[in-house]
Amino acid sequence: MTSRVPEDVVWMRSSTSSGDDAVEIARLPDGGAALRRANDPDCEPHVYTAAEWDAFVKGVDAGEFDLPE
Repeated sequence: MTSRVPEDVVWMRSSTSSGDDAVEIARLPDGGAALRRANDPDCEPHVYTAAEWDAFVKGVDAGEFDLPE
C-alpha cells in the first residue's frame, strides 16, 4: 500500500454499497481521505488532501452531483 496511506487506517464501506462496484473510504490522520475498490484492496487507493475532500463533501451537500430529473 502507498506510503501516503498508513497501514492502520480503518476502511469503511457504506451499508448501501455492495457487489463489484463497492468502494471503501478511510479517513487519513491529516484530515484527507483515501478511496479504494472493496473487491481489490491491494490496488492503489485514490488519495485526497483534506482541502480536496472538504470541497467534495461540500459539493455533495450542495447537490452539485445530483442527477437531473
